[in-house]
Order: sequence, then structure tokens, then C-alpha cells
Amino acid sequence: MGTRNEVLIGQRIKVWSAFDSCFYSGTVEDFNPQNNTHKITCDSGEVEILCLDSESWETISNCSLMEREVQPSDEQNTLHLQQW
Repeated sequence: MGTRNEVLIGQRIKVWSAFDSCFYSGTVEDFNPQNNTHKITCDSGEVEILCLDSESWETISNCSLMEREVQPSDEQNTLHLQQW
């Protein structure tokens, strides 16, 4: 098991933006231990490099991407993720 920061990789989180006064959702893609920052890919497509120790944030789900089951959809070219 990795450190607390590394365990967040693959997790869905929401980060509070004081500037916009709202939460932004995204996925933790990576952690850089040299500068204690996480790479977050936001649902909007933007990529943020943040030190989560100095941010207000919450996990959206405690299931990692590896714990999800892909379910085929009735719609063409569409997959649905089902959390266990």
C-alpha cells in the first residue's frame, strides 16, 4: 500500500474553488512526492496541479477505477461504469 497521497490516485474528488465559490469534480491522475502535488483531471477537461494539503476537497467515491466493473450499454459506442 502506498502513502496516503499515492492512495488517492484514481479517486474521484471535488475541490473547492474560492474564486468561483463552487466545487469542481475530477479524477486524481498522479502524485509528485518531490513537491507534494497531485495532478487532477477535471470533468471539464482542464488539468490542475494542486497541493491538496492546502486545498478544501472531498472524495466523491472511495472506489478506485480498478474496482469498477464496465457494463455494456444498449447505446452504440457507450459503456457504463458500475461501482461495486
